[in-house]
Amino acid sequence: MRRSGQGHHLAVTVLEFANEPDAAAVAQAAERLGRRHPILHSRLQRSLRGMQAAWHPSQAAAVPLHQHRIDKASDLDRLIDDLLNSDAIDILADGPNLELHLVVLSSGGWFLLVLWPHALLDAVGLDKLIAELGGAEPGDAHGESSTIEGSARDLWQQAHPVIEDMRQFPVHRIRSLHRKDTRPGRNRFQLLRFDHSQSAAIRRKMAETAGELLLLPYFACCASRAVREVIAHRHPGEAIPILLSLPVQRRPNPAKRPLFHNHMVAYSLLLTDSELKELGPATKTLYRKYADFIRRKHPAAMEALMRLMERCPSRIYLKPASFYLKGEICSLYHSHTGHFAKDCESLFGQRLLNGYHVPSVSSPPGIGIFFSEYDGRLTGTIAWKDGVLDIDELELLKSTLLADLGIHQAAAVTADR
Repeated sequence: MRRSGQGHHLAVTVLEFANEPDAAAVAQAAERLGRRHPILHSRLQRSLRGMQAAWHPSQAAAVPLHQHRIDKASDLDRLIDDLLNSDAIDILADGPNLELHLVVLSSGGWFLLVLWPHALLDAVGLDKLIAELGGAEPGDAHGESSTIEGSARDLWQQAHPVIEDMRQFPVHRIRSLHRKDTRPGRNRFQLLRFDHSQSAAIRRKMAETAGELLLLPYFACCASRAVREVIAHRHPGEAIPILLSLPVQRRPNPAKRPLFHNHMVAYSLLLTDSELKELGPATKTLYRKYADFIRRKHPAAMEALMRLMERCPSRIYLKPASFYLKGEICSLYHSHTGHFAKDCESLFGQRLLNGYHVPSVSSPPGIGIFFSEYDGRLTGTIAWKDGVLDIDELELLKSTLLADLGIHQAAAVTADR
């Protein structure tokens, strides 16, 4: 993906604390983490034999730790913006694949930022990494290899059920917010930080609309309806379907989830214009489709497809896929990672006040809407590429999203760049 121009996917994880940091303890944790895991100083390289990409470790070293002092909370968002658009991490070159940034707020309090590449970690792995930073015993770093194996022919046969499902997508004229005539620019984001009362109000509306058990489908439908509203504004009079890319856990048992591993397979799910008209029915429709995907054991088929793609240079499969789907791989990325760092209430001797992820996205689709929760507080991240949204479209997307969530005033603190 890097060679195709899409692969520089970095994310920032934000950990918020009160008081003053123990900088020495953070430095010791960075040293311990880097020495323990050589993959944090590795490069990704594809072998000519078998065409498999693999990590090639270099000499182990401490994870880089940088220190900053800022005057106000909005400066934090500017720093995150700079990190997301930096070239500090390159998975195809020698050098660190993880950075820590200790940020002290002049008025009191501090933050620890973790800069990481999607190629090496995901939100599940980050939970384990955060626990290890806090002194927990390291678990299995890499885990068992995938059970989806075989020749290219075998993998194609295993993947056939999801390929047949995908053949239906072009009929619906999939669109995203990606502008084909504009080269994608910098990574941008807005954070929606909801306080405890707002978060409780969102959960109450969810329970009244679809039920407490429909967590991911509910937030996925809110995100889909917001993106659909902007696409419909661009293309009035059209029926606008939404093609979602949703995560599905490969391993249901958290104890067996390793640190460095892609824990998810992508579930490509299409919601038609009529299915998205009302939030409650849309949520139940998405839940039925999601449950059917699991029931038909399509996660294994999707994993077989991903294993097949791993053996194939991206320039070979991206062009036919782009032609087949008219350039639209999906309409948006979405995930709800649930309770952030569920088993971690304190780090470095201090209570963790809040935590959330700020991912970057590729274009297409050029837009992602993500949620997580810590200690009863929801945080939303709207991520996009420059050139995908203008100011008015961003406001339309945000107002639609907040209205569905039951928050009619953007009382959440946002950073607009």
